[in-house]
Amino acid sequence: MDKKELVSRSKEGRARTEREILETLDHPFLPTLYACIDSQRWLCLLTEFCPGGDLHVLRQRQPLKRFEETAVRCVS
Repeated sequence: MDKKELVSRSKEGRARTEREILETLDHPFLPTLYACIDSQRWLCLLTEFCPGGDLHVLRQRQPLKRFEETAVRCVS
């Protein structure tokens, strides 16, 4: 991610939060964070490939920008 772009779009907090979540959690529904490279210009998160795309973008495309309750299945 280009740091100037993050700042200009007020997204640096979101990028920092994403990094912290991926560093902290180990869950089968989250991609594994293998490395983070923080240079003067770039913030790079090296994760496993996720063929389904970006969950945030998918959520933004939903009615009312959220998933329907029926889309989530609780397994006990």
